[in-house]
Amino acid sequence: AVNGPTSTVVSGDADALDELMVHAEESGVRVRRIEVDYASHSAHVESIQAELAELLAPITAHEPSVPFLSTVTGEWIDAGETDAGYWYRNLRQTVLLEP
Repeated sequence: AVNGPTSTVVSGDADALDELMVHAEESGVRVRRIEVDYASHSAHVESIQAELAELLAPITAHEPSVPFLSTVTGEWIDAGETDAGYWYRNLRQTVLLEP
């Protein structure tokens, strides 16, 4: 997740994150682990894509009643864009809060 100019969240394999944390700390970068039991916004989500597609299939996209700026596309959401595929991409792709 690219949250802002000084805030980024990295997800992935636990061993790789441990190594990254050590390197960041040694480089003087403030770092902390967020305790979760899954690696959202990473390739880990791909292993549950079929399950998510089934669970999200009933979702019907509607035009937002309030303006909705997508962290997936970085653009304003129009009617019909937030279908099951959108929500999968939302969980799989990098969160784009900063841009």
